[in-house]
Amino acid sequence: MKFSNLSLALVFLLGGNLALSAKPKAAKTATPVKVSAADLIAEPYRYNGAVLVGTARGSGFCAWNSKTFFSAAHVVHSGGKWTEPPVWYPRANSEVLDVKNGILSRGYYRWTNFSTLLPLATPDNPQPTNFGYDVVLAFAFEKLIKGKPATLNLNGINDLRKKSKTLITGYPAKNAYLDKNIEGYFLHKTGPLVTTYEKHVGKSLITPLVTTGKGNSGGPIWTPNPKSKSKWTAAGVLVGGLPSESVVYPFSSDTNSFLKAVAPVLQPVIGQPVKVGGISSFSTFFPYNQTVKIPDGRRQWTSFRIPVGTFLPGSKVKSVSLSLKILTPHVGDLQVMLEGPQGLQTDLRQILIWNEEGAGDDNLVISRGNVSARFIGMDPTGNWYLRVQDRLAGDTATLKSIMLEIATDDVLTPTTP
Repeated sequence: MKFSNLSLALVFLLGGNLALSAKPKAAKTATPVKVSAADLIAEPYRYNGAVLVGTARGSGFCAWNSKTFFSAAHVVHSGGKWTEPPVWYPRANSEVLDVKNGILSRGYYRWTNFSTLLPLATPDNPQPTNFGYDVVLAFAFEKLIKGKPATLNLNGINDLRKKSKTLITGYPAKNAYLDKNIEGYFLHKTGPLVTTYEKHVGKSLITPLVTTGKGNSGGPIWTPNPKSKSKWTAAGVLVGGLPSESVVYPFSSDTNSFLKAVAPVLQPVIGQPVKVGGISSFSTFFPYNQTVKIPDGRRQWTSFRIPVGTFLPGSKVKSVSLSLKILTPHVGDLQVMLEGPQGLQTDLRQILIWNEEGAGDDNLVISRGNVSARFIGMDPTGNWYLRVQDRLAGDTATLKSIMLEIATDDVLTPTTP
């Protein structure tokens, strides 16, 4: 996958609704300091990455699994909609990112009710109420960093409320406290310093002693880890704040909901999705991994049922991708059709994938084929079918695997608490 270079001038800087008025005394608040290039391979800095969604840029960090990274939900939520999966850049340390280092994530998990809460600050409510659910866990099918990922502190919500040492790292482009641009889009740190975080809105916490900057959203907040060789553990995600305040989404036992939901995707052979209360995802994978021989020379469909669920009621298909592997000496013998739920009632829910093409070539292998056209806007929940015919006798075709990848739009109506 190739990505175009992005000029910093075109990058919209993501951050947590930073207001640049009413600055307190400079001595009160810790501000970002550039991390030296030599420290980029050291902990905890090596876990950091830049996160891009189109031309928008935020921060993230690889934790728990080498194929997953955490970021802020508002980094991938814009205009009331969830955006495409972001691109991850490990140890990014320049204004223009090296496209060769970009890794396209395949999806992300989020709290379902994030987009139903008040998304923007108002004069009566300067801090968005969805800060309390402002976290996503994204995944890829390759390692995001070298070495082990960061360790999660699932007691972060309690540890951050103690008066203890913390450290925030990420990629801000402005010193919010001084209303001053900082040098480029390099990795910065705020701290270590001793501070206490207080209850804010929902599950979020706030401190009046730390400032970060736009672009830092999604970066990690670290707490000491005296029981491990690693000096720091990831205790939460920076989600925003005012010039002299920082808001974080802290990790707790609830974070296990994200880990449980994404776990099937990270197996060597992708497993069936797990429905986890309160969690939804941008991309969900539905596998069929049984090996089945296709009747030879039979001009009737052999059907493979793929149950699709886990989506919220009212969800609508945004895109469908199909990966498929059929072993055969002659792909020209094959017809293959994909059918959505209730497809027999209308041919509008069917699409012919392969129609006796390829003559004597062997093996039909499709990787992430875009088959969205007939399914966009429909309810994805129900039984999907891949139907196959081996129409000419003389050799045997064998189905090895099917993978449906379905993304949906959020259709929940936002409400103001």
